[in-house]
Amino acid sequence: MKKSRVSLRAFGMEEVERSLDWVNDDEVTKYTGTSSPISADEHRAYWEKELKNPRRKTFSIVTSEGRHIGNIGLLEIDWVARNAEVYVYVGDAQYRGKGYGTEAIQCLVEYAFGRLNLHKLFARVYAYNERGAKSFEKCGFTREGHLREHVFRNGEYHDVAVLGILRSEQRDSGQTR
Repeated sequence: MKKSRVSLRAFGMEEVERSLDWVNDDEVTKYTGTSSPISADEHRAYWEKELKNPRRKTFSIVTSEGRHIGNIGLLEIDWVARNAEVYVYVGDAQYRGKGYGTEAIQCLVEYAFGRLNLHKLFARVYAYNERGAKSFEKCGFTREGHLREHVFRNGEYHDVAVLGILRSEQRDSGQTR
């Protein structure tokens, strides 16, 4: 799974340490579900369990130079209905806002529909994360709904946008390698 600037590789215990810094970074957690500091032991235990979860696929986002800059994956894969939730974050600050996350989403969409034969993918994005929503839209996702005051962050409730894409809506980017 590769694009011009990023590729996805299997996420393993070797990526756990680098990811710990990201899940404790306020700029990253502003857009993810992590709400409190996580210790190294908690993080390791979580990933030891999750890497065995058959309803989850996690990948490292790696630049063409081989640098691990973030993570992406599928959550709660429903193998009967053939759908899954997508999550993505670029943890390395110098790569944020430059399209790396969008390329990673394109790779994951191609993998999910082409290799896993899924029918639908969806993502939940905090309403204040317009940049994140635009990345999904660039990859063919459509806004399907809006969850009002669904998450509590920094002392207030926030809405969540739900975006989805069906296999039949997938665009061929022509950049798969």
